Amino acid sequence: MTEPRIKLAEVEHVYEGRSGAVQALGRTDLTVQPGEFVSVVGASGCGKTTLLRIVAGFVRASTGSVEIDGEQVTGPAPERGVVFQRPSLYPWLSVAGNVEFGLKMRRVPRKARRETARRYLDLVGLGDFADAAPYELSGGMQQRCQIARVLATEPSTVLMDEPFGALDALTREKLQGELRSIWAAEQRTVLFVTHSVEEAVLLSTRVLVMSPRPGRVILDLPIESDPADDLATLRTSPAVLAAAEKVRAAVTSGPA
Repeated sequence: MTEPRIKLAEVEHVYEGRSGAVQALGRTDLTVQPGEFVSVVGASGCGKTTLLRIVAGFVRASTGSVEIDGEQVTGPAPERGVVFQRPSLYPWLSVAGNVEFGLKMRRVPRKARRETARRYLDLVGLGDFADAAPYELSGGMQQRCQIARVLATEPSTVLMDEPFGALDALTREKLQGELRSIWAAEQRTVLFVTHSVEEAVLLSTRVLVMSPRPGRVILDLPIESDPADDLATLRTSPAVLAAAEKVRAAVTSGPA
């Protein structure tokens, strides 16, 4: 059997709040296989982002173990790329310069990193904006640039924390379609945090629903869809619609 890309065993997390200890995560056991797109949904404050930050290595779990490709997570690492809700672009660099930045830090030769940046900018539809400054881009274009910057370093695992949450509905739908196409083409392992049931079901191969704090997985639902299907097709798929109802029921009242 293939070794899991992500493995959490008996993970719990407690932090100190103003009024004392707060348990953000209850016991969590989770495996994600290479190439899976797994979304995590749940009410605000249920620990979704805490879970993602633990996998990223930004936060050390209070108990339990976290492994990526069989190696213990002890901090951030290049094989884990993180896309945040708001694009954190460097304003003094061009769009291409932002995408090249991680490659430059790894001492990738200039020609190779420019070719890589160009490829990923073309992939996210920003090929004509390589020389633009970040402030010249719309919010959706800035988020595309952030996604290209993460993908350019070719991480095995991409962690996304509500990357489309701050965008208007039309831009969000467009980027959902682009992300699905990129995932279908590259088959990176994705862990995706969202508040949107529809977004989770449309994009994912599995959806995890977390309970209110202390968060734990109360539903782990495989999604039946073909990676080649576009979002318009999936939105009317009986299997996808049924999955959305199961996820929605679990979010609002516990597992069906």
